[in-house]
Amino acid sequence: MTARSERVALGAVLVVAATLWCWALGSRTLQPYYAAAVHSMSRDVEAFFFAGFDPAGFVSVDKPPLAFWTQTLGVTVFGFHPWAIALVQAVEGVAAVFVLHRVVRRWAGPGTALLAAALFALTPITAAINRDNVPDTLLVLLLLLAAYCVTRAVEGSGTRWLVWAGVFVGLGFLTKMLAAWIVLPGLALAYFFGARERRLPRLALAGVVTLVVSLSWPVVVSLWPGAKPFVGSTTDGSVWQLAFGYNGVTRLVGGATGVGGGYGATVGAALGGGPGPLRLFDAEVGGQIAWLLPLALGSLVVAACRARGAAPETKAGWALWGGWLVVGAAVFSFTGGIFHGYYTAELAPAIAALSAAGLVTAWRWRSAWFVLPAAVLATAALAFVILDRTPEWLPWLRYTVVALALLTVVAALLRSRVVPIVTGLATILAGPLAYVVETAVRPVSVLESADPSAGPPSTSAMSSVVGAKTGEGGEAAYIRFMNSAYELSPGQREVLAYAKGSTLAVEGGTYGADPFLLNTDAHVAPLGGYLGFDPVPAAADLPGWVAAGKLRYVLLPQVYLEIGRSGGTGRGADVAGDAAELSRRIGWEAKQCRPVPPARIGPDAATAGVLLDCAVRR
Repeated sequence: MTARSERVALGAVLVVAATLWCWALGSRTLQPYYAAAVHSMSRDVEAFFFAGFDPAGFVSVDKPPLAFWTQTLGVTVFGFHPWAIALVQAVEGVAAVFVLHRVVRRWAGPGTALLAAALFALTPITAAINRDNVPDTLLVLLLLLAAYCVTRAVEGSGTRWLVWAGVFVGLGFLTKMLAAWIVLPGLALAYFFGARERRLPRLALAGVVTLVVSLSWPVVVSLWPGAKPFVGSTTDGSVWQLAFGYNGVTRLVGGATGVGGGYGATVGAALGGGPGPLRLFDAEVGGQIAWLLPLALGSLVVAACRARGAAPETKAGWALWGGWLVVGAAVFSFTGGIFHGYYTAELAPAIAALSAAGLVTAWRWRSAWFVLPAAVLATAALAFVILDRTPEWLPWLRYTVVALALLTVVAALLRSRVVPIVTGLATILAGPLAYVVETAVRPVSVLESADPSAGPPSTSAMSSVVGAKTGEGGEAAYIRFMNSAYELSPGQREVLAYAKGSTLAVEGGTYGADPFLLNTDAHVAPLGGYLGFDPVPAAADLPGWVAAGKLRYVLLPQVYLEIGRSGGTGRGADVAGDAAELSRRIGWEAKQCRPVPPARIGPDAATAGVLLDCAVRR
């Protein structure tokens, strides 16, 4: 392969990726929770630094700020539009494909690098996150930059590259906290097997750098002397509880460290299936990430068996991607708390790199010609299982995959060199490519944007999560409420105009505040943070807030009245425990605050809910 042809091929991969991720850019529906926060951050310095959800400074989002800082940059340049945020995500995604290519090229050559880049770009869950606004897109890019730096360090380019790897992992922590540290064993193993001198001291230095960068923002937040937003999804406003509780222990093993422990277990089981060794292959997650997972693991096993005599740089590459994949797969398979299928996007680079290396090795392994068709046949069998779970969607595709796999086997038996490559790649890519194209062309709802996924549409899992919060009677009403997050109704406009001059507080979480924050520059605050479960404020603090003039008007959205009338009180004990503060707060407001007559507000005010004036006692 000439340098020019390699550049053309890589350019083609990047253009295809950009096209898939930018398709329908102007009509994109993003997760409104994060989009509203970015709007607030673009208008207020304090909200920008603390990742504040609202410009009033009530509460922050449940993640550190780095991903939202980059999205805010896009909004600052182009103005606040969902497409401006989506464009930032697409650029970061394309950059990640390019960086993966550079890492794999240094390890395994240009052919393997091009194949790895293509496999990565056509991973379904990669397309899903790069078309949404979750922090995982930037996280993957930063971790790939860390992998590139480790690869350069292994080549003997000095300590500085290892230090830069620590910086990028630390920035990953500032993007999605402990999720970034999942790759540390793989990075450390790569340097240990590939470097020739002073390995442990240099690894220790890189570890210190990682820790310093990771904890820089949390330390500043915890020591901040002035006013700051309550740290969302915590019980005490502590950024450490957010990092190591809600985004740490609560996600790994469940429990009540941070807000939503009981609810998190329900979410994890609904959106990702139960914890266990086969979770990554189940109905909720398999179609997102598992297509090439056996191929990647098989390639790793074969490489381990043939490692004797390999060059240190070669061993380092296998250790890097193998450690990345094995540790990540173990974490996501057995996570017992909050879990979304899109978390597995972090595994996509390792799966792509290992699969590409395995396929190229199998093709070159002439003394064992049967390895390549066997790998293709096994991959086709898994693709058939995944596609058979949605038999009404492209029903012909699963049989086409099997036919292509059989054609690959026949061509290999006839000792053809070219046909097995073409048909084998078609077999491997057919299913994932169909999922990615479906993701690019199909509009999504707000409900789906909260849990981005690729392939055939399905909202049953998210609906069950909503039902866990509202009870069966209120599920449909709350889904309609969520899906209206980007629309400011006439009634909501009237309520906002009536409360002019005061910060309008919206009870029950951020979905009620989203329409105001996404469509206006008004100061509107969500009581209770994301789900309404946060003690911000706690019911016991409400009298003090009212007396200090911090709280006057509270809007109880119409959906809660509908849930009450429908008998939506069927929450499980764990979920009800998480929502206890929400119930206490609403109880105090109902007893102590006087409803404003809708006729005084406007003709459509009743459709927005009940506006309570807490400065006027009942």
